[in-house]
Amino acid sequence: MPPGLLSLDPESRDPARAALNRIVALCAAVMRGAEGVVAAVAALLGAVPPVSYAWLGPAVAVNLSWTALFVWTALRHGLPSRLMAGELVVTGAFCLAQGRLVVAEATVGGASWIAVLVTMTILLASITWRARAAVPAGLALAGAHLAGAELAGFAGGAFTFGIHLLQIAATVTLMTLLRRSAGLADAALARLRAAQKESAVLRARRADERMQYSRVHDTVLNTLTTIGAGGAAATSRTLREQAASDLGELERIAAGTAATGGAVDLGEVLSGVAGRSALSVAAELRPQTVPRHVAEAFAGAAAEALTNVARHAGVGEARLRCDGAAGRVLVEVIDAGGGFDRARVPEGRFGLRRSIVERMESVGGGAGVESGAGGTRVTLWWSP
Repeated sequence: MPPGLLSLDPESRDPARAALNRIVALCAAVMRGAEGVVAAVAALLGAVPPVSYAWLGPAVAVNLSWTALFVWTALRHGLPSRLMAGELVVTGAFCLAQGRLVVAEATVGGASWIAVLVTMTILLASITWRARAAVPAGLALAGAHLAGAELAGFAGGAFTFGIHLLQIAATVTLMTLLRRSAGLADAALARLRAAQKESAVLRARRADERMQYSRVHDTVLNTLTTIGAGGAAATSRTLREQAASDLGELERIAAGTAATGGAVDLGEVLSGVAGRSALSVAAELRPQTVPRHVAEAFAGAAAEALTNVARHAGVGEARLRCDGAAGRVLVEVIDAGGGFDRARVPEGRFGLRRSIVERMESVGGGAGVESGAGGTRVTLWWSP
């Protein structure tokens, strides 16, 4: 963006400056529009000899036409530098021709419609350009007004010139402070965005670590726990199949190539989970097609639920159900064991909270646990 160009681009990387630009452009359009109309009315009402309509009529027409163009451009495109250059040319021309456009009495104290128009143009230059351009532009315009007054033989030109100098100083100082404040706000926002990005990266890394831990927990650790609890003989075919599956999962984790795409039959995936369990699992599995990563979440959570049954329920069998209802895929693991009080489960217990609840939440699903004296029901769900 060229220096001094006020853009209305809402996608600016500097939101505070962009907001300032939009507000300034809107204010400029309103103020210049109102001033253009007021100047035209004042010019016509003050048209007494020696002012001639032969000069004043075209001047008023130019003023109104330029005012309309200025307002339209400011509202549509902001305040481009070429628009401000046009404003300086039009107002400067009125200044040099003021001997034919205003009467001497109207110039006392800088009260003529041209002097007021000069004030407006100085303000517009200050909000459009930075000080290094706005100050020379304001001085040039104030000089043009003074020169026009001297050529017409009007008194008080120097006094009006002094007023214009004060206006230049005040408006340039104000806009410099506003731009500096906007710059500080943008710098603070940039630091905030950088911090948020870094935080998001860290959260993603931690989520990935938790997922890897969960995958290890649901495979190798579960198998080792089953062996340690005497749930499988060393020569068990099921144990060999589970060990081979666990080894493949470890290799995928190491390579970072675990499959996540495509669609699979959840019923078939859960059938494998039931077959690898140390329990006697009664499976009721209706075909349900889901994305692969969702099936993996269901499988991991169901495997953890079955492992918990084997460890804590005091029974050797469980039911595994898969069905779909009301646009949701439902999976249930049910046992008839002694149950437990979920409120007494330690907050850091990895299996229930990480391998079941958080695993399902990671794919946009959920999990619920109901337990009592009659047994435990773990419900897993996911909606497409």
